[in-house]
Amino acid sequence: MIELTMLPGKDGDCLLLSYGSDKTRRVLIDAGRTATYPLVKPVFTALDSPAIDLLVVTHVDQDHVLGVLALFEDPDRVPVGEVWFNGFDHLMDAQLETFGPQDGEKLTTALMDQEVPWNRAFGGHAIEVGREPEPAGDGGVFRIVAPDRRLLDRLVPTWTAECRDNGLIPGVDPRPPAPEGFEEFGPIDVMALAATPFKADTSKTNGTSIAFLFEFDAVRILFTGDGDDRRIVESLKPLAAAEGGRLRLDALKVAHHGSAANISRELLDLIDCPKYLISTNGERHGHPDPVAIARILVHGGESKELVFNYRDRAMIWDVPEFREKFGYTIRTAPEGQDGVVTVTF
Repeated sequence: MIELTMLPGKDGDCLLLSYGSDKTRRVLIDAGRTATYPLVKPVFTALDSPAIDLLVVTHVDQDHVLGVLALFEDPDRVPVGEVWFNGFDHLMDAQLETFGPQDGEKLTTALMDQEVPWNRAFGGHAIEVGREPEPAGDGGVFRIVAPDRRLLDRLVPTWTAECRDNGLIPGVDPRPPAPEGFEEFGPIDVMALAATPFKADTSKTNGTSIAFLFEFDAVRILFTGDGDDRRIVESLKPLAAAEGGRLRLDALKVAHHGSAANISRELLDLIDCPKYLISTNGERHGHPDPVAIARILVHGGESKELVFNYRDRAMIWDVPEFREKFGYTIRTAPEGQDGVVTVTF
């Protein structure tokens, strides 16, 4: 049994992965914004104990970490077995001793005060390419594909400055101007959008995002957080080469909520994937970017399904002419459950 639910993380990620044979193991990947937590807490409390075996906090941007802080501030929270999270000392490739900037510091303090096992599967060290977790013994395999040491090191000065200034890691980045070929609620030139030159994400916090390939019972899902496309491509190249040029996936969680700066044709050319998962309500940055979706339509395989957890994000792509031409279907949240969609494998 493998089940992945995209929960209402607002403009962020809140993903619940459940898998297992005799016993169900649950992995929560990020928890959206503060307002996400009241929406998802009933989901957690309804689960058998332990509700969350592993919590992966991909990075410290607010649309991923604030809901995690709300969870740990709740005196009635459900138990969490282990947390994967790169704090400040992990950026320095050291085990935990000191704190990072304000949001990361709050989470650091909560994990220490509540004595939650932290990066235990990595011996307490950083989660990065080249360092794989100890097997959990449940049949699930986690292969780290991002970040690498260079990307972690790059955040150190920023984190240090933010801590000094008592500021926050910014969760807001300006939305780039719409490229030629796209008009909001107007005509869409998919081919022109897909041909837009790729410009990689330069965010230092996104660069530290934990991305991993999950495998269980012959099913593969690539979880990307807001991960660095170039780093993920480099990690996938040898895996794709070993399978004849394309790595078989059952689903890709599209990085950075469908930002054009986090999914390239080069990445799409490395995978054979039938499902693309987009988690966002688009309220802050307008994600998913039409360029990213167009790249998936043109280069994402002959037959694919686009899964959106918010209905309005899917609307402009639910076009019969496009669906027939580019070989895709749309799935989104059912009426009355916007923000929640479950995929089973």
